[in-house]
Amino acid sequence: MDLTVTGLLPQDELLLQLAEEAAELSQAAIKLRRVMDGRNPTPVGYQMAVKNLNEEMADVLLCADQISSLDEEQIARTKQNKLARWMERLRDMRRKEDARKSAWPGD
Repeated sequence: MDLTVTGLLPQDELLLQLAEEAAELSQAAIKLRRVMDGRNPTPVGYQMAVKNLNEEMADVLLCADQISSLDEEQIARTKQNKLARWMERLRDMRRKEDARKSAWPGD
């Protein structure tokens, strides 16, 4: 008998668990953002919000490690491509902000 997570749970159940953990990670990120911003008070403090974010991230990564259909090489390539696009968008935004600032008279 296979007493591993993947031996005890089918892939569809692991995908469901991943989705649940990803939703909890999203909520933890939102909560930390609220704590950092301070405009919408929450009883959760900064350290607890960071702890919760780390815990939920661990849950997501643990679940992802169990999904047999994931291709780690493809994921690594996709991450690299997405990071490059993200950086390009940030550089474009910075250039537009700089151009807008220099267009104001008296600057």
